[in-house]
Amino acid sequence: MGKYLLDSREIDTKWQPTDNTKPVPMIKKRLAGNQIIIAYMRKVKAFKNYIAKPSINAKRTGTKFKVTGGGITLTKNDKSIDFIFEIIRREEDWQKKLEERMKLYQDFYESFVEGDSGFSSIPQLILVCEDDRHMAETFKEVVTNKLEISEVKLYYTTDLAQNADDLTKSLYEFNLNEDTGKYKIENIEIKLLG
Repeated sequence: MGKYLLDSREIDTKWQPTDNTKPVPMIKKRLAGNQIIIAYMRKVKAFKNYIAKPSINAKRTGTKFKVTGGGITLTKNDKSIDFIFEIIRREEDWQKKLEERMKLYQDFYESFVEGDSGFSSIPQLILVCEDDRHMAETFKEVVTNKLEISEVKLYYTTDLAQNADDLTKSLYEFNLNEDTGKYKIENIEIKLLG
């Protein structure tokens, strides 16, 4: 019915009947990715452009995969930085799926050279979690399974963080406290996101 209405108004749509059979977690990931892209378009002055599903090439395994949350390019003073967002949901076997994805990202980052997958410089990976608790669970999975990426610092965010009026404090990182030997989540301020 919706496609019919759009077609009658001469609005192009790519909807197909098979779209209704997509798994719920896949739909939720796409919605979260759309939310991030819209938030950056509306709230970040340095926003230049976006790609809804950038393709990444993991060279060693010969695998091409799509970033679940999209990619965003920010530009300020003739300098650009690319953010890519990987959406993590608490779906069935989410830990295993996270491990598989992170291994692909490790492959991509370890063999990155300028121009790979269309990026002129190494993109910043941001893991988008459901909430603060899920961020901690995701970080624990990354550390315990040795899924860190030495070439970039992993940043985390949540769905709700994208709803803030200002995104300068929407990213988080986990830092090791040398005194206690435990990791602590810290909100970081990135003025470029203002």
